[in-house]
Amino acid sequence: MKFKYKIFITLLTTSGLSLLLMASVLQINVRKNFIQYVNGAEMGKQTKMLELLKKSYQQHSGWDAYQDNEQAWHRLLSQSRPDEMGPGDTPPPFDTPPNHPISGMPPQPLGPFSLHRRLCLFDADKQYVAGMYEEGDLFNFEPISLDGATVGWLGFKNRPEMIKPIELKFLAAQTQSFYIIGLGVLGLALIISYIVTRQLLSPIQELARGTRAMRKFDFNTKIRVNSRDELGGLADDFNQMAQTLKQYETLRKNWISDISHELRTPVAVVLSKIEALQDGIRLMTPEFLNSLHTDVLGLKKLVNDLHLISLADSDNLALFLKPIRLLDTLDLTLETFLIQMEKQNIEIQRDWTGDTNIEVKGDAVLLKRVFSNLLENTLKYTDSPGRLCISHGVKKDRVVLIFEDSAPGVPNDSLVSIFRRLYRVEQSRNRSLGGSGLGLSICKQVIGLHQGSIDAHPSPLGGLKIVIELPLHV
Repeated sequence: MKFKYKIFITLLTTSGLSLLLMASVLQINVRKNFIQYVNGAEMGKQTKMLELLKKSYQQHSGWDAYQDNEQAWHRLLSQSRPDEMGPGDTPPPFDTPPNHPISGMPPQPLGPFSLHRRLCLFDADKQYVAGMYEEGDLFNFEPISLDGATVGWLGFKNRPEMIKPIELKFLAAQTQSFYIIGLGVLGLALIISYIVTRQLLSPIQELARGTRAMRKFDFNTKIRVNSRDELGGLADDFNQMAQTLKQYETLRKNWISDISHELRTPVAVVLSKIEALQDGIRLMTPEFLNSLHTDVLGLKKLVNDLHLISLADSDNLALFLKPIRLLDTLDLTLETFLIQMEKQNIEIQRDWTGDTNIEVKGDAVLLKRVFSNLLENTLKYTDSPGRLCISHGVKKDRVVLIFEDSAPGVPNDSLVSIFRRLYRVEQSRNRSLGGSGLGLSICKQVIGLHQGSIDAHPSPLGGLKIVIELPLHV
């Protein structure tokens, strides 16, 4: 069964059950309240009987005249007027023949609405005196008062059900009204359920359409949901997800294109040199072999960089963390670059004026990779003669390493972008001797894995200033 039918049936069933429950409760209340009203109204019409009882009490100085004397009680009842009785009551038979065996006693059986059946007399303590009384009868009581004192009670027996024709007719009319109103409300619930179902399903259908488009890699799709509820929020999240996926798809395509370009160039260089050897254009001299070896090493480094980035992206880059002395690791890395720095006439200044025994919890191999990339950038992009200053410090619970080199610098609008993959500055630092544009991206990922940060700023020396912060090992 489709979801829209399930929602429609659920709403309609809930409305129908609610309506049925409400109609049942209302009908029960009408029965109960109306019979209470009828009983009260009938009791309110016994003013004549109350007056007769007051006179009788004064005349006989009590209720002894009616104690075990049904004839006297029924004679008193016969004196009350018939119009004092409730609607539909049968008046007592006033025309009892004089020679009746019990003069003044109404003939039996009495009608169900007869006052002889329903009125009883009780004393001041509500103890039974006279009338047709059975255990369990429920009464409406009216006090019989003389000179401000209650001398007795007139009890009017309540009817538990409506049995008079006029009452049954009223109940039937009310029931018919309930049915008509119920059918009208049910029809309205049907219409409202249909409208609500459409309103609920409209954004869901839009989401389904957008999902199908996304499955076909159509990231330009956008769903329109004009609501401020949770479904509207879900639609906004979907549109944002589509935009994000579109950006990632664009980055993926650019990434593949850039990688292809980066690999094509060194492969073409190596291939052209090998073909030159094959065609006899070049001779296999030690210099040529060293040049070919350098090209292959550069290609190998590029592939390794791509592999490292791939591992980091998929959270598969293994970290072997242990306490290491950060400056010792940096010194070991510097040793491998000293000869190249001297050849290029780049002076290295190390400011180790603070605590040199600073420890961090890190992967020594990956941190050496970071330092190597930074030093390679200095070799590639710093003019000769040049200078590289390295300093350190401690800020709260973090160690700070600062690398500052001399000109040329990086434009301010490129200081953030230089950490993007394959990004190259379009000025003097983007020369033919430039690298693949992966070095600083790798630095950022490795430092991030160590819960640290790396930022770029203009250097006071005219070049680039790199600031690395790593958590101290305590």
